[in-house]
Amino acid sequence: MNTTCCARCQSVSVVKNGHVKSGKQRFLCRACGYQFTFEASWHRISPEQEALVDRLLSERLSHRGICRVSSVSRSWLRLHLKKLQKLVVHRVEDEVVSAKKA
Repeated sequence: MNTTCCARCQSVSVVKNGHVKSGKQRFLCRACGYQFTFEASWHRISPEQEALVDRLLSERLSHRGICRVSSVSRSWLRLHLKKLQKLVVHRVEDEVVSAKKA
């Protein structure tokens, strides 16, 4: 019958739940509510590719252009920008406060 097991809780109460853009079947676990795809095609971004993205960001290219040139997705680029934003210390609040006192 249904030999599909949930990737998270190993339950067998799994039903089909649509398709992803690439056409692969999505599944939904009725026990824990987890949605998953078998044989997902995850690939890591190499450190060299990440360094290329960082160099292209300093060149004032558009985000879509950077994604085209470096073959990364726009969602990965957004996550990478959030990670970079946490590394940079922002002192805008201190400057605004000192300008109001003067």
